Amino acid sequence: MKILFVNPRFPNSLWRLTGITDILPQRCAQTPLGLLTVAALTPPDFDVELQDENVKPLQFDTDADVVAISCWNIQYNRARHIAQAFRKQGKMVVVGGPYPSLCPERFTDGQFDVVFDGEVEITWPQFCDDLRSGSHQALYKQEGNVDITLSPVPRVDLAPRDDYLYYFLQTTRGCPFKCEFCDIIITDGRVPRTKSVDHVIKEIEAVQSVGGIHVSFSDANLIGNMRYAEGLLTAVAEFGRANKYPINFSGEMTINVAEKPRLLQLLHDANFTSMFLGIESPRVASLNETQKRQNTTSPLMESIRKIQSHNMAILAGMIVGFDNDDKDIFREQFEFLQEAGIAFTTSGVLTAIEKTPLYERMEKEGRLIPYDSAQMRGHGSADLNFVPKLMSIEEVQQGYNWLIRSLYKYENYGARLATGVQAFRPEYTRRGRGHVDRETLGILAKTVRHYVFTSDRARRRFFLRTLRQIMWPRPNFEKLDYAISYMISEKHFHDYVDKAHGDPETVADGPFVESAAVEQTWGELSKEYLRKLKREVHPGAMRWVWMRRRLRHAVAVPEAFLKDQVGQRLSNFLSDLGIDVVPVASAALSRIQDKADVLVLPILNKVLKGREELQQAVEHLTEESQKEIKRFRKVIHFPMDQGDGAALEAFARLGLLYTGRVERVQRAYVRAFQ
Repeated sequence: MKILFVNPRFPNSLWRLTGITDILPQRCAQTPLGLLTVAALTPPDFDVELQDENVKPLQFDTDADVVAISCWNIQYNRARHIAQAFRKQGKMVVVGGPYPSLCPERFTDGQFDVVFDGEVEITWPQFCDDLRSGSHQALYKQEGNVDITLSPVPRVDLAPRDDYLYYFLQTTRGCPFKCEFCDIIITDGRVPRTKSVDHVIKEIEAVQSVGGIHVSFSDANLIGNMRYAEGLLTAVAEFGRANKYPINFSGEMTINVAEKPRLLQLLHDANFTSMFLGIESPRVASLNETQKRQNTTSPLMESIRKIQSHNMAILAGMIVGFDNDDKDIFREQFEFLQEAGIAFTTSGVLTAIEKTPLYERMEKEGRLIPYDSAQMRGHGSADLNFVPKLMSIEEVQQGYNWLIRSLYKYENYGARLATGVQAFRPEYTRRGRGHVDRETLGILAKTVRHYVFTSDRARRRFFLRTLRQIMWPRPNFEKLDYAISYMISEKHFHDYVDKAHGDPETVADGPFVESAAVEQTWGELSKEYLRKLKREVHPGAMRWVWMRRRLRHAVAVPEAFLKDQVGQRLSNFLSDLGIDVVPVASAALSRIQDKADVLVLPILNKVLKGREELQQAVEHLTEESQKEIKRFRKVIHFPMDQGDGAALEAFARLGLLYTGRVERVQRAYVRAFQ
């Protein structure tokens, strides 16, 4: 009997890091730890195979008897489509993972043959036994938490290094804290359960055996059990010394690690190069509100500097939208991160996840907004699903649009990178670094090509200036590795934010400056703002020569978008500029590339009532037609739910592709809205 394990495609987000695959040889950033663990739980007389849609397209023609799908909430709709396709072929389809465990009721409508609710160290072997006997159940529910010493070494051999950058491992489950918004305490419990240290070392050795060089511990809190963490890190450090530090590590933990000098030293000795911290907010009132009191025992900036002084970069989870947040929080959070030197942040809007204490409080207070958690876009989006206290919904969305674009503007990101490395200490220079092979040289060459050999002056200036600031005055390989790694990541961050929220390089000076100007002079565009865009967007005479030929005066627009009010205004806008509109259905995308060089692609970070058809059309375009989309000479991403400023910029950017006359674009925009 054969089981095919399937990891559905994730929608793009800050975390997915799809933009780095143009530079790195790997096709995907993270291994699917859950599926690799379940594969290891499968009896040896079963054949197993892994297909990860985040690595390459699924092959539905399979000889597998059972298809096992893993599912997070943002994978839900895609998982259903995959299940339907396999069931049409007569395959048994089973589903498990975080979302079926949190909301099993969403999976019992007959789309899946078997549903796993909860951890599967016990129920999966039981299911395999039932398969042999031909009497499986429809639902396998784990009552209570399992002893995770039952969890085997994941089948990392199913995840070749050519496909994955980071290998995820897990040492504990559960977190002792009780943050109001977190679902970990619901699914994993508040008492950290631990694997044996020897077992974890075996998992690390398994990663080493397949050539992995990056391991990220996916524990909700690696230091939830301090005594266990000390023993584990001591063993990992010994593994590094014995093997000449073949792997660098990262993990998620709480910021109170800064209060433990012994742990900080052990993290450095174990070759940890970064850590993810749930800082959430610079406001103590907001931290107390959400019961994140472990972040208030010491000054945040002091804790950050202690960690950075051990030559470890910090990645931060940040949230806006708490009840104690007002309109000033967006600039306050931006300035905090700039001062802290935290380059990578998954800054997002607070979301009340089902069954969390926050959700229950919002429901009790009557503040929930109807929403579908399966339509959430994840990190880097504005998934607000309740009514804020000190701001309107529109203010949260507009403020967040400014914040995320400002954070990933080249000069701001570069400044944070340089600030973060300033705290590094020479005596803590990382061991196990300095090896340069052909792969490393190839990555460096592609990075230089992307940032230096470009017509984008802001991109080139960012790279050269940031590299100089980081390397001076005491250059070493560790600093170079740090700089190149995080500038590769910025490629993805900048591209993602540009597509989802608007160009970071044209963001206004303040969170409500741009939107206020639009509100006061509705139907008019700021000439200064347009000229700023013109310098970036409109090709001059020499660039037309470089581009070989002018763009055809025709723009492809999804049919579903043209039915929307904004799409109708866009059609009027283009017609006024003498540009033809070519309606396109997703299935016909490849057939209209001989008619138009430019494609307009709407971006919705959440599903709004009345726009369900548009959302489905956009998802189909972005998920099923990536090759066709890349063949267009220009793709204009059109934010639909990020405030007037983001939509305004998309209109301007599109118009300025075809004419350098700012006044003409302005008149066309005014008439489109009359």
